[in-house]
Amino acid sequence: MTWLHTWAGLVVGWILFAVFLTGTLAYFQFEITQWMLPDVKQHATPEKAVAQAQDYLEEQAADSPGWSITLPDERSTATKVFWRDPNSSNGRGFEFAVLDGDGKKIEQRETRGGNFLYRFHFDLHYMPVYIARWLVGLCAMLMLIAIITGVVIHKKIFKNFFTFKPAKGPRSWLDGHTITSVFALPFHIMITYTGLVTLMLMYMSSAVSLSYSDRSEFFDALQSQPSKLQASGESADLNNLQELYFKAREHIKGNPIRLVRVNYPGDTNATVTFHEARTQSLMSDYTRLTYSAVTGEQLHVQRVENSAELTRRTMISLHAGRFADTQLRWLYFFSGIMGTLMIATGLVLWFEKRKKKLQASGNLSFGHYLVSGLNAGFIMGLPLAVATYFLSNRLLPVAADNRAELEIAWFFFGWLLMVCYPLLRGAKKTWRDGALLNALAYLSLPFISFITVDRHLLNYQYPRDWPLFGMDISFIITAIAFLGLTWYLFRKWNSKETQNNVER
Repeated sequence: MTWLHTWAGLVVGWILFAVFLTGTLAYFQFEITQWMLPDVKQHATPEKAVAQAQDYLEEQAADSPGWSITLPDERSTATKVFWRDPNSSNGRGFEFAVLDGDGKKIEQRETRGGNFLYRFHFDLHYMPVYIARWLVGLCAMLMLIAIITGVVIHKKIFKNFFTFKPAKGPRSWLDGHTITSVFALPFHIMITYTGLVTLMLMYMSSAVSLSYSDRSEFFDALQSQPSKLQASGESADLNNLQELYFKAREHIKGNPIRLVRVNYPGDTNATVTFHEARTQSLMSDYTRLTYSAVTGEQLHVQRVENSAELTRRTMISLHAGRFADTQLRWLYFFSGIMGTLMIATGLVLWFEKRKKKLQASGNLSFGHYLVSGLNAGFIMGLPLAVATYFLSNRLLPVAADNRAELEIAWFFFGWLLMVCYPLLRGAKKTWRDGALLNALAYLSLPFISFITVDRHLLNYQYPRDWPLFGMDISFIITAIAFLGLTWYLFRKWNSKETQNNVER
C-alpha cells in the first residue's frame, strides 16, 4: 500500500497539482472574468436582458438561423448573445456580442477570463481535447487510489494532525502533508470521485455504443425530446420574448433561467426554448420550456426524470459547486487549496525522504535531481503563470489582434520560465527566487490597475465593484503569503550556511 500510494501520487503529481490549482480558482471564474473585463460598468439584469437582446439581434442578425442568449446573474453581469451568420465565409460563422445594462454592445478587451482556468483544469488547452480528458481522468483515478491508500497506510492519520513539528526536515513535510490531507479529506474524496463521474460517458462509452445505434438515441431515452420543427420559409414577426421569459419563470416557480435559444427567428415555425439555471439548488429538474416564438403557445416541457441521470448531474453539480452561495464557494476554495498543498507537500516529501540517505552514499541519481527540479519549477511556476495571465490582461494593448490567445501565451510563458529556472540556478534557489517573483507579481497587480484602467482600488463603486475589490485584496494576501515564504526560505538557508561554515 505504501508503494502504491507513493507512485500513484508521484507519477502524475505535477499534472494533478495543475488540475487542482486551476480547478480551485475556477470556483470564482465569474469574479475573475469581471476583473479581467473592467470595461463592463453598467450591469445587466435578467428582467430587461431578453428584450434588449431581442432588439439587438433583430437589428444585427435577422437572417440568422438561430440565436442564443446567455442571461446575466449576480456573478455574471453582462448579457452575451451568439448567432450564426449564414453569409460568413469563416468556419461555421459564429458571431457574438456582449451587452451592458442598457442593451448596448460593449467594446471590450478580448479575453477568456476565468473560463480559461476552468477549461484548462480538464482540457489542458493545447492538447487535443479527447487525449487531455483521458489523461486527466487517468490522473484522477490515480489520485483516488492515492487518497484511499494514504488513509490505509497512515494508521494514526487523525492523531498526527495535531502533532505538527516545524523545521524537522522530512518529518515536517510529512506532518504538513498529513495536515493538508486530513483538513479536507471528505472534500478530496468527493472532488476526485465526482471529477471522474463528470466524464463517465466518455470513459465508459462502450456501454452506450453496445446498447444504442448512436448517442442521440441514448439521450432520447434519458429524457423526452421536443419534435424538431423545420423552417417553413414563410416570414412572421417574433412574439415579445421578454413576456415569454416571465411566463417560463412562472412555470418553474420563479427559478432563474440562464439560457434562451431561438430557432429560425422571423419564420412562422420559430421556437424559443428557456433553460432553467443549474445554480438554484444541488438537485434540479433541469427543466426546458419550448414555446412558439410567434404565437407564444407552449409546445414542450422537458425534464430530467431518469434517476441515474439525475444522480450523475447531481454529482457534476457537487463537483463544480454550481449551487453554492458565496460562503459555501469559499469553503470549496479553501478545501481546494488544501488539496493543492497536499499534492505539493507529497511531491516534496518523496525527494526529502531520500535525499540525506542517498547523498551520504553518493547515490543521488539524475532521476532524483530531475524530481527535485520539477517540484520547484511546477510548484512555484504555476502560481506565477496565473499572475502573468492577470498581468497580461492589464498590460497588453486593448485592441491587440488575437488578444485572448496572447494572454494565454503569457500564462504558459510564466510557467515555462520557472520550469526551466532550475537548469540555471538549481532547485534550491528556484524555491527562493520563485517565491520572491510570485510575491512581486501578485503585489504589482492592484497597482498596475491604477495606471492601465479607470476602475481600481481608489475609485471602486459599491456594491457594484465588490468582486473587483475582492480580487485585488486576494492578490495582496497572496503576495504577503509568498513574501512570508521568501523570508522563511532566506532565513532557513542562511542559518544552514552559517552552521556549515562553523563546522568547517
